[in-house]
Amino acid sequence: MSNCMIEIQGHFRKISGRFFRSVLLDHVDHVLEPPIGTHAGRYHRHGEPTLYTSATFEWAVMAIAGYMRQDSRPRVVVPLHVGEALVLDQHDENACSQLGIDRESSNESWQTALSEGREPPSWHNADIARRAGADGIIDRSRLIPGGWHLNLFRWNQLGGPTVDVCGPPVPIELSSIDPFGVFDHKRMPR
Repeated sequence: MSNCMIEIQGHFRKISGRFFRSVLLDHVDHVLEPPIGTHAGRYHRHGEPTLYTSATFEWAVMAIAGYMRQDSRPRVVVPLHVGEALVLDQHDENACSQLGIDRESSNESWQTALSEGREPPSWHNADIARRAGADGIIDRSRLIPGGWHLNLFRWNQLGGPTVDVCGPPVPIELSSIDPFGVFDHKRMPR
């Protein structure tokens, strides 16, 4: 598990610690930069900053394995240290309800919504969290039982948490045996 600290503060969780980010090998020198303006994701529109991270190394690999199988592009996992961030935790039904967030709608495929000409509901949830002052949002994994991901809307700037690289990148090598693509566990950073 990630060695992170979590504390409740109003609608938000205060969280800090070690997280893991999967990036394309040719983007490893830009691991702390937001996605390029031409790309959207589960919690961001084109041009919106969002730093997608996972609470464990294994979850970072599992989260990206499907994309790797689609495009066959090499990726690495980079360990990061995240300073204190106030985030909306979508595990917290009460906080989501009070803010008007339908946390189940975040599980809908954002790619399918876009292909159908609709705005992904997860974007709406991220908009609400941003307006409420959250530094980011905790995403409940759709594929990993008990898994979750920390997605920051702002970092390394006034008002956002500091995020630093805290270890070398580790190449992701998918296994044809493991459905999630997790590889040689001896190579995983702890």
